[in-house]
Amino acid sequence: MTRRIVTAPIPPGFIRAEPVSRFFGRLGKFYIRRIDGEPPVWGIHLRPKHGNRHGTGHGGFLATLADTHMAGFIHYNFPDVRVVTTDLKLKYLRPARMGDWLEAHQASVEREGDYATVVCDLKVAGQIVVRATARFKLMPKA
Repeated sequence: MTRRIVTAPIPPGFIRAEPVSRFFGRLGKFYIRRIDGEPPVWGIHLRPKHGNRHGTGHGGFLATLADTHMAGFIHYNFPDVRVVTTDLKLKYLRPARMGDWLEAHQASVEREGDYATVVCDLKVAGQIVVRATARFKLMPKA
């Protein structure tokens, strides 16, 4: 017997987002909310393919999500660069369960020469489930 996953509704203002890469496109259907003057917010429903054996979001999936969205936050703030992740730290604060609506929010972006440090919060129902911090090498677009 297959257990049905009940999903939270997609919040107002989110529209389907095009995948940023072939790899990312295989991870699921992503949505984005854009409000003038604010960083974009990304969202996804957690599905069984994103989970671990405990029925919560797999740490590796959450890390991939945070890393990709932090790079996107740099592009939002500094559109003239491309980036490479040099350091990634995560604090897993609470579980995200299958069916949850998970959002990636920019907490801060600081640029120091050829590097930027980004803090990203992954949230469910307004509560932080993961706080991610990463440092990126900034390079001119070729």
